[in-house]
Amino acid sequence: MFDRFLPYSRQLIDKEDIEKVSSVLKDDFLTQGPRISLFEKKFANYVGAKFAVACATGTAALHLACQALKLKPGDQLLTSPITFVASANCAQFIGADTYFADIDLKNYCISPKSLEKILKKRKIDVVVVVHMSGHPANLTEIYKLKKRYNFKIIEDSCHALGGIYKKKKIGSCFYSEISTFSFHPVKPITTGEGGMITTNDKKIYENLLKFRTHGIHNIKKNFLNKKLAFDKSGKVNQWYYEMTDLGFNYRITDIQSALGINQLKKINQFIKLRRKIAKIYNKGFAKNKLITIPQESTDVKHAYHLYTILIDFKKLGKSRNEVMQKLKDNNIGTQVLYIPVHLQPYYSKKYGFKHGDYPYAEKYYGKCLSIPIFPGLKKKEIYQVINKVNQIISIK
Repeated sequence: MFDRFLPYSRQLIDKEDIEKVSSVLKDDFLTQGPRISLFEKKFANYVGAKFAVACATGTAALHLACQALKLKPGDQLLTSPITFVASANCAQFIGADTYFADIDLKNYCISPKSLEKILKKRKIDVVVVVHMSGHPANLTEIYKLKKRYNFKIIEDSCHALGGIYKKKKIGSCFYSEISTFSFHPVKPITTGEGGMITTNDKKIYENLLKFRTHGIHNIKKNFLNKKLAFDKSGKVNQWYYEMTDLGFNYRITDIQSALGINQLKKINQFIKLRRKIAKIYNKGFAKNKLITIPQESTDVKHAYHLYTILIDFKKLGKSRNEVMQKLKDNNIGTQVLYIPVHLQPYYSKKYGFKHGDYPYAEKYYGKCLSIPIFPGLKKKEIYQVINKVNQIISIK
């Protein structure tokens, strides 16, 4: 039995993080202050994008991304069924329709072949490419399809901060219009709650800033009501702003940004530790014929937000629920990430999706189990997890 419960993932907060957050509470700005723009600049610099916009959550980031790309009612967005529901819901918020393409079982990300089959039948306006578990999707093949079928790409990079695809950091938007991130406590870095959007397009960037704050802007050149905006000498009235679009209050705070800045300093160390844990797990489960370990393509750097094994429960003769409970009894937390979105009642009722529509996604779902991986995991605990998992997932 472990001395503590080990969740599948968790934050790592140190003394310096606490000090940085505490210092904000003594300053003038708790929100809408200088730490937000500093966080954005440091984040953009880290991933190699021109612009970054911090926001309230990863879900808010996806919603804002759809709005900035001018997705509208009647348009069509496509994503992977193996993702958190937010990747699909962002279209619903706007009144657009949501569709899916099946996954590639090698990396659990959207399959370009399955995507093209859909594109041949249906006009898709935006594809949300999910870098599942931290393994980058096949962006070059998806980008080729983008050029052929004329859709826009949002990278859902919530799992993949610190990941690399063909020498480009995830978030650089080399293959996409926009990338989105989440800073929920289980993610690579945390701000408690929070999100980030990156882009290389200045117009998209300006729209994101506007939509993040009620559709309001104070950019002089874009003012429409000249009589209200300027005084008789032609100077901008100091109080003036304009709401030109319907936006939201999706702001992040300086408190969160202070934590984010300090967490970002440690991202390379965090990813190094996650990859080290994954390497030990890979070796520890290599001989277990009931377990399939996650793969890593040669041209990527896996960020290992999740370490998800596939288990042959049929051969094992135990249900996933039994396995999860036995591991929980030993203080090992696990999670099923994710239930295929097309099987959620909302989507099956609205669009008629059913079992069998995306067989690889459903095959993955039938076998997947995410086990503990986070920077604060001790070496002794890693080996104890391996021993207990192998003990429970075995045929006697």
